[in-house]
Amino acid sequence: MSKTRRNCDNCGKAYLADNRNLRRGWGLTCSKSCAASKREKSKPGYCPKRVAANNVRREIWNAPIEPSVVGGAGRFGGYTSEGYRIFGGVAYNEWDEPVYNVDPYEDTHPHDGDNF
Repeated sequence: MSKTRRNCDNCGKAYLADNRNLRRGWGLTCSKSCAASKREKSKPGYCPKRVAANNVRREIWNAPIEPSVVGGAGRFGGYTSEGYRIFGGVAYNEWDEPVYNVDPYEDTHPHDGDNF
């Protein structure tokens, strides 16, 4: 089994690629994650700004829950009763848009007085 030293098509890192895979058109990247990144970048409509914004949103969504919010009333365990994520005393929907401020000592829903 012979190998060829080459540079990754995605990140430029040097690695050893199996010649059999190169003949098949495989082995053009140093790892599976680089291959996935290269595939993503080659998709039509790829926008690096959108990817960066989504990465920031993912970090916020997966951030640890603040202990001050988790304490308080029993129904606050990082999510509201509607399923909104609590971060920094604010409830966020699935698109990371702020919905309302959360008071851990309040027992009523902010929209209880509204007639929906």
